[in-house]
Amino acid sequence: MPIYEYECQKCGKRFELRRSIGESDAEIECPGCGAKHPTRLFSSFAAGGSGDSSCGPSGST
Repeated sequence: MPIYEYECQKCGKRFELRRSIGESDAEIECPGCGAKHPTRLFSSFAAGGSGDSSCGPSGST
């Protein structure tokens, strides 16, 4: 299930919710002040690696 990030326009609180894709736009309340319709933010994600630079094909430089 994706994690969506929201920001309340009333109190400024940022929070995350784990929701199914079908629920992504369903009505929610800010957990800080109870305001309706916080703004969904567009979050970036990171794809981690081992940090080892020798992961390329054999013989590559």
